[in-house]
Amino acid sequence: MKLASLRVRVTSWYAGLLAVALVIFGFAVWLGLRNYLVTTMQRTLRDESANIVDQFVSHVDQRGVHWLAAEIEESYAPESDGRFIRILREGQVLYQSRNAQAASIRAWPAPASNSRLASGFFRKIDAGLAGTILFYSSDWTSPSGVHFVVQNGAPTEPIDRILSSLLIALCLLTPAILAGAAVGGYLLMNVPLRPVVALTRQAEQIGTRSLGERLPVIPTGDELERLSTSLNRMIDRLEDALAHNRRFSTDVSHELRTPLTILRGELEPLVENPDLPPLATDAVGSALEEIDRMSDIVESLLAISKLDVHGPLPRSPVNLNALALSSVEQMQLLAEDKQLAVHASAPGETWVTGDRVRLQQIIVNLLDNAFKYTPAGGDIWLTASAQRGRGVIEVRDNGIGIPAECLPFVFERFYRADRARSRESGGTGLGLSIVKAICAAHDGTVSIQSREGTGTVVRVELPLCTVEEVTRYKEQEASGAERLDTAALADRA
Repeated sequence: MKLASLRVRVTSWYAGLLAVALVIFGFAVWLGLRNYLVTTMQRTLRDESANIVDQFVSHVDQRGVHWLAAEIEESYAPESDGRFIRILREGQVLYQSRNAQAASIRAWPAPASNSRLASGFFRKIDAGLAGTILFYSSDWTSPSGVHFVVQNGAPTEPIDRILSSLLIALCLLTPAILAGAAVGGYLLMNVPLRPVVALTRQAEQIGTRSLGERLPVIPTGDELERLSTSLNRMIDRLEDALAHNRRFSTDVSHELRTPLTILRGELEPLVENPDLPPLATDAVGSALEEIDRMSDIVESLLAISKLDVHGPLPRSPVNLNALALSSVEQMQLLAEDKQLAVHASAPGETWVTGDRVRLQQIIVNLLDNAFKYTPAGGDIWLTASAQRGRGVIEVRDNGIGIPAECLPFVFERFYRADRARSRESGGTGLGLSIVKAICAAHDGTVSIQSREGTGTVVRVELPLCTVEEVTRYKEQEASGAERLDTAALADRA
């Protein structure tokens, strides 16, 4: 899984936005519940204080303090439920629940206002082992002018416990929801990305030799359909441009052959003229050399154009090892003239599918390149073998090599590295381009490795024949030889 893939980026954005939404939602729920519980407790304390005043404090002068204490204990039981109640009359404690006598709870001053239950206020007090207590304090003045203060409170521990439980649940559920959403989102991305994957796979199969193919148009009515349609139109334009370039190369090559032939025919008789001055003879000879060079370039361009236009070549089984050895024998005299040693290794048989003439052209071009860029006294090694289901030709030399920055461009037409490709060496800059075109026409590959001052290795890989094709080819060859022998005997008779 690539971290930069579209699926990962979309899933990450989805999970990130969901995480922010869940955090905001969880905080809002926690805050809302907290405010609700605190408001409910405050309302309960306020109502409780009002009931104490209405039912008990307002009758204390007639019924006495003992009656007040007994009624409050019976009605509210502050010791059993953790509530705290304290009643003051003119600043003196009239009633106080026994659990409110803790040393950590200090008496509150009475509110300054004398209005009935209008000056109530809340305050939180740390009651030690009892925890935090929310107190409500209000005052009341009897008709006789006696001032009472009612203080009641309740522990906030139930609220804290509920909020803590909610916080723990949110902390546990949020990562689980995010993980499930991320996995689900990643898997669900398979559906919208399936057309993109199909487009990518099809686009990778379309090359310069298969531009007639087109991408599947996805009938979704959205951006994907427009993308596939736009890509097909772009391929149409590329196909037209490449076809124009190929026609241009073919037409130019054909058109140049005739004037070059005429020029050679006009200049060759001049060289044989004994009355021609020596300076003119040298000039005509130099012109003929350039004509020969131009003819080689034109023929090479014509060969590449034909390979590009006609595509795959007619194929038949070819013994690559035997072809390599015969090509080395044909070029042995050229190697001796340049004082080079050629070492060929092609044991056994390696059968590939291809055009024998074009495959021999690959070997000849590679050897010719090695001859050109290997100094006198150097060595060249050619091997032909079957490796990992492919027929392999490898040509290695200990010549001048190619600079590393030039290696990506050596298969381009007319490309010359500063030292490894020079006009004085006689090269046209098309040899490796022809090799690449022939390999592509045979569904093969060509690669090059080189180090400046050390040498170069060129490796060609071609598809092997099946055993059935080789057997059928050998049987046809044997039957053809028998027919020739029979015809020869009949002629002698």
